[in-house]
Formats: sequence, structure tokens, C-alpha cells
Amino acid sequence: MSELLQDIENFIDYITHQRLYSPRTIDTYQKTLRKFLKNLPENPTRNDFQIASIRQFIWILKTEEKLAPSSIGLHLACLKSFGKYMVRSHIITTNPAARIPMPKKPKRLVSFLSQKDLKVEKFAEIDTLSLPLLRARLLLEFIYGSGLRISECVSLTWESIDRTAEQVRVVGKGNKERIIPITHELQIFLEQYQFLLKQEQHPISIQGPVFVNKTGAAYNVRTLRLDIEHLLRSIGWEGKASPHVLRHSFATHLLENGADLLSVKEMLGHNSLSTTQVYTHVSAERLKKSFKKTHPRA
Repeated sequence: MSELLQDIENFIDYITHQRLYSPRTIDTYQKTLRKFLKNLPENPTRNDFQIASIRQFIWILKTEEKLAPSSIGLHLACLKSFGKYMVRSHIITTNPAARIPMPKKPKRLVSFLSQKDLKVEKFAEIDTLSLPLLRARLLLEFIYGSGLRISECVSLTWESIDRTAEQVRVVGKGNKERIIPITHELQIFLEQYQFLLKQEQHPISIQGPVFVNKTGAAYNVRTLRLDIEHLLRSIGWEGKASPHVLRHSFATHLLENGADLLSVKEMLGHNSLSTTQVYTHVSAERLKKSFKKTHPRA
């Protein structure tokens, strides 16, 4: 194994066991670094990790793969992170990726459903729901009602839900813990969901996953994403139907109804306030449209 390949293996081990990156991020970094290696000579050395080879890689992503600036930015962020690790480990003295600027991304407003789109009346009565449909409704309450990420829903356990205090404890990105309020609707769905799980003989344990299959294992992200997609299509939503759109809706509706930005940041589990500020732009755009539509002098 070449020295650069060994460095990459050590880096992946570092972000997995020391930095505690999410499985999805680790998988993305592994794929990116493998792709980068394909553009290097056979048995690459550390000297091949240089600004020229990184620029060539970015050029290929842009011209041959036709990737969007946001996707190119993710690839470059991985190389920057790897270079930073190499410097900190005293393997190289300077990070060549640090000298390459991140591509400019076009400003896009996030996609979300309106408060009217998510009115309770649009959904089927709880008594009529099968277990898969009830699972989807419960998911919606965790994501739209409390702002959880879909990956956080997968790893959610029964012991993390405090029904008396009406809150849920979540371990998010970077193994950071946060406590978030839960809705009254979620409490109702939890009761019915537990009842159906027992009725259909799904194993339930205090430390076990909430979204559990008949074998006792947690459902994977793909299955839960499809649950949300089918649920949103069933109420007539024609836009992007994903868990992240529901999270966007959660944040946007909180701000529209007067929540402060810092509280929304904490509930979403964002590291930076600037990440949360995109939702203020959404609300501002809607305000402008409403103003132009209704004000006599607009």
C-alpha cells in the first residue's frame, strides 16, 4: 500500500473514531478520496497531493461530470479536511487544498410547505391508519414538530423520549446532544404506534429503536425517506417531498410565528447562526411578495 493510501485510511479512521462524523459523511469522504485517487498516478505518493492535482480534480468535476457548485464544494471540503489532518499529523507542512477557494453557490431559497399545506385536516384520522402509515405520521411529527434530522430519527430510542417533560433528547452531528420539545400530537401518535407495534409483535425495548422492524432492527434512512415522500404525496404536495423539506418548514414556520433565531438554531442543532439565517431570507421574501400584492402603493 502506498503512503498516501495509508494516510487516507488513517484519516477515515480518525474522523470515524475520534471526530465521530456521521456514517453518511464518512461514506461521502471515502467516495470522494477514492475518486481523487483515480486521477493520480499508480501507487501515489504524498507529493501527488498538491495544488495542481487538486485543481485538475476540480476541473474534471466541473467540465466532465458537470457537477453543480454545491457538489464541487463538498468534494473540495473533503480534500481541505484531509489536508488539514495531514498538517496536524505533521505529515506535510502546508495544506495545498487550503489555497483553493470554495466555488460560489447561487443563492437559492429553501423549499418548504406552507402552514396551510400541513393542516391536520389534510391527514387521515389516526384510528384508520395502518402501522406503516402511522409510522410516517410519527416521523412527520418528529421532523416537522420538533425539527429532527432523518438520521436522528433512525437512531432514536424509546429512552430518549420523556413524555412527562414533553421533550426528546437527540444526539446529532458530531455527537452533540440537544433537548427539544415535542408536540401534543406526537404524544397521541406515540400511544397508538406502541399499541400497533405490540399488536403486530414488533419487539419493543426501552433502549431499542423507535422506528423498528419485526426483527428488532431500526429501519434504514431510505425506508423512512420513502415514508415521508408517500405521506406528502398523499396530501397533494407536488413539490420536493423529503424529510429535509419538512425540517425547512419547521424552521420557517417558527420564525414566521415570532420565534427568535437563536432558539431555532438550538432546536435544529446548527453549529453556526449563519446556517439558520437562510430561513430569515425565506420569511423576508414572503413578506415582500405579500407587501407587493396587498399594499396600495407597492
